[in-house]
Amino acid sequence: MFDYSERIEKFRQEKVRLSSVFLKDLLAHRNANRDRLKSRLPDQIPGVTITDSDFKPQGSVAVRAVIQTKFSEEEYDIDDGLVLEKDELVDAHGNALTASEVKERVRHALQDDRFLKQPEVHHNCVRVFYAEEDEERHHVDFAIYRRFYVGEEKIRELSGENGWVRSDPTQVNAWFHDTVQHHNQSRDGWGTQFRHLIHLLKRFCRSRRVWDLPNGMKLTMLVAECQPNYGDRIDEVFRDLLQRLDLRLANSKIISNLAHSDRPALTRSSADQNVIELHNRIKDALKQLDTLDSATANTADSAREVWDWIFQSDGYFEELDEQWEKSKAKEAALREKAALIGAGARTSPAGVLGFVGMPNLPHRFYGDQGMDQT
Repeated sequence: MFDYSERIEKFRQEKVRLSSVFLKDLLAHRNANRDRLKSRLPDQIPGVTITDSDFKPQGSVAVRAVIQTKFSEEEYDIDDGLVLEKDELVDAHGNALTASEVKERVRHALQDDRFLKQPEVHHNCVRVFYAEEDEERHHVDFAIYRRFYVGEEKIRELSGENGWVRSDPTQVNAWFHDTVQHHNQSRDGWGTQFRHLIHLLKRFCRSRRVWDLPNGMKLTMLVAECQPNYGDRIDEVFRDLLQRLDLRLANSKIISNLAHSDRPALTRSSADQNVIELHNRIKDALKQLDTLDSATANTADSAREVWDWIFQSDGYFEELDEQWEKSKAKEAALREKAALIGAGARTSPAGVLGFVGMPNLPHRFYGDQGMDQT
């Protein structure tokens, strides 16, 4: 298979992963809402105290697995958690607030006249909407937790759809970072490649509007299950991942939550339609990649056609290959000139390199005096 790994890695860096500058802009909105909660929530729940340490970043943004959106209707999902003391979550009469009441008061605290659309209470969070018509379209979801102790055990409960549910707001992040660290300790770069493969699999799954495939959490768990050993060529490693996913989904379409082994599976059944669809799309991609095993397909053009089908690069790979060809032509011309000079070529009065004119002296990096240095 033609080595297309440099192009794919450049594509991942520029067109898939979220840049640090763009992410900083998104997180600025999250932080503005944190400030709203710190200053306004005590007006809704007298006596409640909030510090910066009570906020717990969550989701793909927190573990740097978020990718760029491809279509205008897609939104960036910024997840944040707020942990409050249980004994502070009481009304004016000292009665404990229900999960729904706490979410409603958080919603009030987040309201702002500058919002075109005011915050809403969702099943497990309060959602704040931003920039609905530009490339930064996104929302910030605040999951609300209450914290208390039973003896020395710290208990945290999520304000869920049906009341308070025991949940650790940091467990998924901890599992992800532990996985990266463990892989990197086994083989330098293997944990980093884990994150890169998540980026690329997400891009494949989000490359067509009409596809309805599993969410990022499920895809992350599948990569964790099926990640190949570290490889220097990301094109070969990604193909290996797809092959492993094909076998894995043929055996079972249930996706477990590896970060919460005590919880039910992430899939609703043993045959969720979006997982079936994922398996079918992976098979389609592997058929495309199989064509690159032909001796006649060992070319940049053949590789570009297949990888462009997989990732839908919108002309990026074509532009990159054109740059590659120009770079190779320039390098070849320089090598040709160097060979002519080495063979004693001269420069004519018109500045043309050949065998008529002034001889070209050898280049001395350190000058005449430097030639005596060792």
